[in-house]
Amino acid sequence: MQIFLTILILIVMLGILIGMHELGHLAVAKAFNVYCLEYSIGFGPKLFSKTRKGGETAFSLRAFPLGGFVSMYGEGVELPEGKSIPKERSLEGIAHWKRALIMVAGVAVNFFLAFLFTMIYAVSFPSYYTGSYVDTGLTNTAVYVSSEDTTSETARSLCFWISGNVAGEKLDSDTNRLYSPDTVVDDNNNEYGYLLDANCDINGKSYCAVFMFHSIVNDNDLVTCLSFYEPKTGFFPNAVQTELGITNYPDHERAYTLKSSDVATLHLTFLTCDNYDTPPTREQFQASKGNVKNFTVKSGENGYVSEDKLSILAYQYWAPFATRLLNGCVYFKNFFVAIGQGLAAIFTFNFSNLGSVVAIGSVISTSSAEIGWGRTFFLYGGFLSLNLGILNLLPFPGLDGWQLLITFIEGVFHKKINEKVKNIVSLIGVGLLLVLGVAIIIKDVVGLFI
Repeated sequence: MQIFLTILILIVMLGILIGMHELGHLAVAKAFNVYCLEYSIGFGPKLFSKTRKGGETAFSLRAFPLGGFVSMYGEGVELPEGKSIPKERSLEGIAHWKRALIMVAGVAVNFFLAFLFTMIYAVSFPSYYTGSYVDTGLTNTAVYVSSEDTTSETARSLCFWISGNVAGEKLDSDTNRLYSPDTVVDDNNNEYGYLLDANCDINGKSYCAVFMFHSIVNDNDLVTCLSFYEPKTGFFPNAVQTELGITNYPDHERAYTLKSSDVATLHLTFLTCDNYDTPPTREQFQASKGNVKNFTVKSGENGYVSEDKLSILAYQYWAPFATRLLNGCVYFKNFFVAIGQGLAAIFTFNFSNLGSVVAIGSVISTSSAEIGWGRTFFLYGGFLSLNLGILNLLPFPGLDGWQLLITFIEGVFHKKINEKVKNIVSLIGVGLLLVLGVAIIIKDVVGLFI
């Protein structure tokens, strides 16, 4: 069901973005009275085509929805038999600046939609918090200082809101927090969870117990969010890490799955605080460091199970409107950075960092479970729309940027480039784009099974 929903959402999302992109071309072309034969969503065989009564443009839906086009008279498109259109209604018969505006219109629509979707995501949905930083009061020389010392650089760890019972004791969710000394990252500095116990005992051997959120908008059952890893070889904790209990660090490449006979004993640390809306103070952190409770986990028929029940809570809140607007601008800026890194990967032939529609679908599927379908639609709709806009600006044959370049050259030198040459170069460009796209899709499909 999740796969079906992901495919459906992705098709709808791409259909809207591509459809609006082409509608931008069509609207400006119509405004300049250019004759448009067809507005199509998709490529390949026609599934549906309709021309309004008295209209001149056919609106079509084709078999492969990953693209679209507007056929305009004067760009190598033949007129229907018996149809005669004056040259001033062709793309070649209008001023170069008008042609440029037609070509850039689709990109402009994508930029607008990207910003609109991103701001809807930032403004229209509440924020959630699941944990807070703990100012440990621990200095870089592994010395504790009191709350009165406001000048010392101090270490910060994490703690999460929780509810449930551990070792038969019911925990007050307002005044108890689950402690995590560190965020866990892989060798590429990608975050993949939070360290809960650096010395989890499984059959007398030490492993690292790591928690990862399944959802940030709903409560998370701790047992279903647990992963176990063998300790990383060659890890030598510094004095601060040792003081915080980080004597081992998980090796992302060596995950361990509990067998039917295994019993994992986690040594969970709980911190005391005054109420759910305030983090523990330095003194409360120092006083609670020894508050360790054993939490046992076994392998069950449908995953890990425990006699105790412990959940990581998610609290909803609405940030001030101005803050949400600012957050939207930050998200939009981050999209530019991510797309820039993708373009850099193309030009440096580092295709391992590129993702196809398959990778996007996988990310959307994961994201929908974490933040819900509504948020996912607008977040990744904005990101994909900006992707389409920026990629189409590239002066590569087959893209809008190429048409803009041709228009600019012809306008500056007042000489028309041979139509046959343009068509051949465009076909080669489209072919290369298709080959690259298929290669990345194959890479992503293979990656799903490795």
